[in-house]
Amino acid sequence: MSTPPPDLQPGYPQHDQTPVTQGQLRWYLEGMKHARLAAVFGVLGIVSIGVVFGPLALMQSKKAEAYGVPAQDGRILGWVGIGLFIAWFLFVIAYIVLIASFVSQLPNIMRTPLPDRY
Repeated sequence: MSTPPPDLQPGYPQHDQTPVTQGQLRWYLEGMKHARLAAVFGVLGIVSIGVVFGPLALMQSKKAEAYGVPAQDGRILGWVGIGLFIAWFLFVIAYIVLIASFVSQLPNIMRTPLPDRY
C-alpha cells in the first residue's frame, strides 16, 4: 500500500491555493455591500413603503450581480414589497369606492319613511 504525498491528505478536497489580490477583495466586498443593501431595502419595502424601497432593492441587487455577487434575496424581497404595495393601494381604492357608494346612498335612505311598528 502506498502512502499519499505528505502535502495531500486523503478524504479532504483540495482547494485552489492561488492568492487573492487586493483588487479582487475590494471588488468582492463592494458586491457584498450592494447585496446587503438590497436585502435591507427589500425588508424595508415589505414592512413599510414598498413603492420606494422595492425599486431600491432591485437596483442594489443588480449592482451586486454586476460585481459577481448573487443577490437573489434582495431582488425577491424587492418584488414582494412592490407587490404588497400594489395590493394595499388597490385595497385602499376599493375601500374609498365602497365608502363613496354608501355615502351617495345616504340621501335616498334618509328620504324613505320608516315603517310603522305599531
